[in-house]
Amino acid sequence: MDKTIIVFYSKDNNTRTAASILGKAIGARALELKEIKKGSFIQALFKKGSRLVGSPWSEIKPYSRIYLMSPIWASNGVPAMNTFLDKADFTEKEVIIVTLQQFEDLKNSDKVHEHIKEKVAKSHGAVLHCHALLGGKMGHFAGEDFIKEQVQKLLAEE
Repeated sequence: MDKTIIVFYSKDNNTRTAASILGKAIGARALELKEIKKGSFIQALFKKGSRLVGSPWSEIKPYSRIYLMSPIWASNGVPAMNTFLDKADFTEKEVIIVTLQQFEDLKNSDKVHEHIKEKVAKSHGAVLHCHALLGGKMGHFAGEDFIKEQVQKLLAEE
């Protein structure tokens, strides 16, 4: 596989677990976005960003394929990922979007995927695939086996 990195944000360990399982399966490095001050659902609602530790957007430079993994809050992307998307250069990069959320119907995942696609395209990248996974209810971890099964299906689809 090409040089691949998984950039993710996780609050309740669902996305972190999915990123870890995916990383082991494809031999990719995982890069967790960490906030200086935790972003809020209000920031997510208005598609605002949060201040991140370091400059993680600079760490994607040597990679040709990037998985962007994020929970969905308030029917939108999370503040940490919003900041990353605003600052990252996706020129000549292939991007795969993976979101996790609490609603079984995966409501609004397509809207979040479109928003991320627009940001990636604006920065000269190409989105190859979008996947919506089910995580735990707000504040709860869905469990490693539950998440692993979904990641395996995701890999089978690619």
